[in-house]
Amino acid sequence: MYKINESRNRRILVIDDNEAIHDDFRKVLVGSAKKSKTGDSFAAFFGEEAPTTDEHTFEVDAASQGREGLEKVRQSIQDDRPYAMAFVDIRMPPGWDGIETVGHLWEVDPDLLIVICTAYNDYNWTEMSQQLGCMDRWLILKKPFDNVEVRQLASSLTEKWDLARKAELKLDELQQTVGTQNRELAAFRKAVDAAGIVAMIDLEGTILEANDNFCEVSGYTHDELVGQNHNLVLSDHHPVEFFEELYATVEQNKIWRGEICNQAKNGSLYWVDTTIVPMLDENNATVSYFTLRIEISDRKRLMGQLHTQAYNDSLTGLPNRASILDSIQNAIDRGPSHHFALLFLDFDRFKLINDSLGHDMGDQLLKEIAQRLTTTLRGTDQIKPARLGGDEFVVLLNRLTNLADATIVAERLLDVFSQSYQLGTHTVYSTASIGVVTSEYQYESANDMLRDADLAMYKAKAAGHGSYLLFDQTMREKAQYRLRLEGDLREAIEQGEFTLFYQPIVALESGQLEGLEALVRWKHPERGLISPDDFIPVAEETGLISAIGKWCLDEACRQFAEWRQTFGDDAPAFLHVNVSRRQLLDPNLINVVKRVIEKHAIPPEHLHLEVTESLIMEDQKTFIPILKELRKTGVKVDMDDFGTGHSSLSCLHEFPLDVLKIDRSFVMNAKHVRDYAALLQAILTLADNLELQVVAEGISDPEQLILLQALGCEYGQGYLFAEPSSAEEIQALFGAHTDWTKNSSEIQTATT
Repeated sequence: MYKINESRNRRILVIDDNEAIHDDFRKVLVGSAKKSKTGDSFAAFFGEEAPTTDEHTFEVDAASQGREGLEKVRQSIQDDRPYAMAFVDIRMPPGWDGIETVGHLWEVDPDLLIVICTAYNDYNWTEMSQQLGCMDRWLILKKPFDNVEVRQLASSLTEKWDLARKAELKLDELQQTVGTQNRELAAFRKAVDAAGIVAMIDLEGTILEANDNFCEVSGYTHDELVGQNHNLVLSDHHPVEFFEELYATVEQNKIWRGEICNQAKNGSLYWVDTTIVPMLDENNATVSYFTLRIEISDRKRLMGQLHTQAYNDSLTGLPNRASILDSIQNAIDRGPSHHFALLFLDFDRFKLINDSLGHDMGDQLLKEIAQRLTTTLRGTDQIKPARLGGDEFVVLLNRLTNLADATIVAERLLDVFSQSYQLGTHTVYSTASIGVVTSEYQYESANDMLRDADLAMYKAKAAGHGSYLLFDQTMREKAQYRLRLEGDLREAIEQGEFTLFYQPIVALESGQLEGLEALVRWKHPERGLISPDDFIPVAEETGLISAIGKWCLDEACRQFAEWRQTFGDDAPAFLHVNVSRRQLLDPNLINVVKRVIEKHAIPPEHLHLEVTESLIMEDQKTFIPILKELRKTGVKVDMDDFGTGHSSLSCLHEFPLDVLKIDRSFVMNAKHVRDYAALLQAILTLADNLELQVVAEGISDPEQLILLQALGCEYGQGYLFAEPSSAEEIQALFGAHTDWTKNSSEIQTATT
């Protein structure tokens, strides 16, 4: 096919039996353009020559007979170089005449434009029209020719031929485009109809058309759907506001998208992802609605399952931490006018039950707790119980008329959880400790509110099992102080901010200094000297006590070895160092003690390691073997704070001990309460029989000293003799050979 491009087709065929005519046409059509007077005027006016073009220069071929002309046309078609037009003589004896020739030419090239040249009246217009047709493909040129007329005909007809070809090409392109779009549209319609639920609905909601998928998912036949109002398939799942928003959107000629829960003919519900498109007329007025839905029931069920897994506790079925945090945050976001409260529950003795009866029984107990919560709080969706994890539960109380109502719920729960549980053949008790926090503190974060409820719960637990406590601001301040203290403690270990003070242990009969107890102190760079009562509990809770205890043991032994080397026999004979629970549980403790003794060359029998009575009694099976291993290293083991725990005098012989250190409470009450004095006498007698040394702690006045001496107590320590002092202060008293029991006031003055 001839390719249309920027160059025009100026190919012309002349068919005439007179070759002179051929030359005449070439002279007229092929001759070069000449510079005209007009060009001279152009140059004079504009200062430059007018441009010349070859738009009137043509490519002319010639043939003497019709058959020859036909062959040239046929060849031009094969070469894809067609002629735009042909000048054909009407009479060309002895061959075809002009009319017959034109007919044959058009059989080969219907697009060829013809000018019939004649000087005779062989045919009139009517006859020619009947044979050639009343078409716009041919014209008549009368001989003799006018050169201008010939050139005008050539220019006009070749231009017409070009325009016709371009029009055909454009039409073909348009037809291809339309065909492609029609095929794409048909494919799209087919795909939508196959995959989606399609319906056309009028402005009143009447179903105008529905596809097979709509019938299948709804359970209605095509006839049952068409003509009915679309409300036929609506369910009661959505609130009125949902549809008000939908209608408001489409009435503004906007597309609405969303998920809708519909109801099938059999009453079952199904979910569809819906798109509603207003169909507009030429005036942009809505005339109907096209609805496309994709069924997503399976996806919604899966999402529901995933939501349940993500927001519900798998053991109890209650909402989990993520779910309750969302609910708390929603309550907070309602603003200060919304009154609500949060209860944080922790169950006493759960760990004991779980460890002793097994995890299956522990899980059963948690299920029973969840059941009691659900049953007790049933009746309103404004109360939401949840499980955080372990044995920690919370209850969110929404829309409280009076915030004090939270304590009423707490008291009711305490009563419910005070009842026993039947776990298989076991009857167990697990009371609750409850922390209560209310919205009066105007929280911004759910985590902050949960944190404060947790703080209140721990305070309630510390106050005694089976109780509740309301959060107040001082709890948070104390917690923040402990948090800052923990951070400072970690830095203190790295920076070496700890120091040791020493308190004398005196032989009550001779009054001589027999030993020293090393007591850790913290020299805070900003707050000064911090008492161990403030930081030791935090250190034990965080585990930092292990590093602190290890440092204390090493530093005390270093100082003790230095005193022994410097002062010889005038140095104290024994060193007492406290050992924490975490240190005892450290499997490397024995090796640590051995290395310290060897490092500082201390006779092991001169080192006393003190362990509190309550610690030993907490888990005898664990700690007694550890104490026995410590004694095998040669060090002495002391039971500190004796009398504050739950040990019986009859079981003292079971403990691997060398020294009993009687708690200050016995010493304080002995002179006022006869029973204490009698008990103190019994302890001293039993200790003597078990070959245990006894140190009385907390001696603060002469009367206590006299009583202890009368009872035969061997050693004592307390403020009567000296307060804990630095190494420099305490060593000033070495070698003085002072009777500490008679000159306590002078000694205290010397160490201060």
